[in-house]
Amino acid sequence: MTWRAQIATDPIDLTALMAEVGGPSHGAVSTFVGQVRDHDPEASGEVVSLDYSAHPDAGRVIDDVVSAAVAAGDPDGQAQVVAVHRVGHLEVGDLALVVLVASAHRDLAITLCRDVVEAVKHGVPIWKKQHEVDGSHQWSGLSC
Repeated sequence: MTWRAQIATDPIDLTALMAEVGGPSHGAVSTFVGQVRDHDPEASGEVVSLDYSAHPDAGRVIDDVVSAAVAAGDPDGQAQVVAVHRVGHLEVGDLALVVLVASAHRDLAITLCRDVVEAVKHGVPIWKKQHEVDGSHQWSGLSC
């Protein structure tokens, strides 16, 4: 089993991440690509961009939560996992969170990918400030 988790300030390169988990022993690669959308239940209008802010310990925390999710979901160490969450200013369409899981079979890849996404979303201290078309903004994730 190998895994890598990162908080990034630069745009996420999906092609490079795919190459990281690819290999001849992996028959399945499950991918989650979270991108900035133009709407949100917490926004009163159209979302035009957002700013992700992270706690100074977010790099350590993402490492810990991904490690725990991988250990729980892949006790035999068969998968390769990469999880990257971007922070900073993002426009609609930019990639915010990417998780890739490669394994010999699809069930492990799909299940572990979901587990890692949920662990990152619920366990890493990252907050989102959504900017709306009318100039207003909304914060979300402040309870983390």
